[in-house]
Amino acid sequence: SCLEASACHGNHLFHLGCAKMAPTLEEVWGEYEQKMTNETKAAQDAFKYNLGVLLSGKSVMIPDSDLKGVDDVHRYENITNTPNAKYLSQTVILKLNGGLGTGMGLDKAKSLLMVTGGCSFLDLIAKQVASMKKQYNTDLRFMLMNSFSTSADTLEALAKYRDLGTGSDLEFVQNKAPKV
Repeated sequence: SCLEASACHGNHLFHLGCAKMAPTLEEVWGEYEQKMTNETKAAQDAFKYNLGVLLSGKSVMIPDSDLKGVDDVHRYENITNTPNAKYLSQTVILKLNGGLGTGMGLDKAKSLLMVTGGCSFLDLIAKQVASMKKQYNTDLRFMLMNSFSTSADTLEALAKYRDLGTGSDLEFVQNKAPKV
């Protein structure tokens, strides 16, 4: 029945589209709040809000009729701006480096998979950034958005690329949220 499908089972809330029978946020929040005691208040508040929306059954989809096409897109080939390396000192290369790897059965960051010549994806990225820094003689910044699962092994792998930065200069970690 709908009521059985929308009950809290173990550590996961199963909600199969029966909004009238779904538990309320107040009924389930305590369990999730306990799992988030080490997270920031902002992370807890954001998760609580999103969980409330999920449990409400409200649609979060944007109807196709509300979408508007772009009238004019400049073609890359037609851009006439002259490249200027001075802007690189005001630029941060930001790479997403966390998410879904553990769900795929990996025990490390996907970027640490070897791809060619004994190099991982992360090695290739680090070498690309180092090459740009050298070529344009600039302090181009590089950061990773890591997950709690990818932070340690990624920072360890990047330790050999000291010119990229270390620790908080090199990464920020996504919030950790319980599975729903």
